[in-house]
Amino acid sequence: MTGATLANSPLLYALIAIGLVAIVIFALYCYRKARAHCLELGLSAETINNVVKSSISFAIVPSIAIMVGLLTLSATLGVAWPWWRLSVIGSLSYELMASGYATDGMGVAASQVLNGDPSIFITVMFVMTIGVLAGPLMVAFVAKKYSTGIMKAKTANEWGTIMSGVFFLAMLSVYIPALLLNELPTALTLITGVVVMMFFGALTKKIPALGNFVMALTLIITLCLSVVWDRLFPV
Repeated sequence: MTGATLANSPLLYALIAIGLVAIVIFALYCYRKARAHCLELGLSAETINNVVKSSISFAIVPSIAIMVGLLTLSATLGVAWPWWRLSVIGSLSYELMASGYATDGMGVAASQVLNGDPSIFITVMFVMTIGVLAGPLMVAFVAKKYSTGIMKAKTANEWGTIMSGVFFLAMLSVYIPALLLNELPTALTLITGVVVMMFFGALTKKIPALGNFVMALTLIITLCLSVVWDRLFPV
């Protein structure tokens, strides 16, 4: 038995399908409650339908980036597990980082997740799941007080704005050096992503409608060029 046996097992697919169905049902329930409340507030059904249509159209483009992320993760984790992660709570950057930390900690290559002992795949799943729990727990117990405190600080003085900026810079100081000091293709991919994002950011000033496509286009172009960097500068 290998990791691929577990990654492609019918049981895993069945559990993921059950989870996704439950989430869809919950989303439809929330939509029904929200729609009823909007009607109580006096909004017309036509206005609500227009909002739903525009939301659907805006959701299609970001989903392209998610599909690209699914294809990226499926090479090392199979299809089922990335499908679950990216459909529910995960993001491509986090999943790649968490799985990379897990394999590095075990001293194995990414290719061994599917081709090696099944315990490797199980460990990667465990690390990715435990790590992402911090987000929901923070939202459940801290988010309201944190958000209220930040808003009060912003209205009272400049400290709130400075604190938000420092927090963002702290996150960048964790991720960026780890990527820049990695292999050359990884560093070039990061630089490429920044340049492409800046290019489209400037372009959206002239073509505002392009703003909805920036993330998807940047991800697709950067992923394509990452293949080029990997071929030109093999590790």
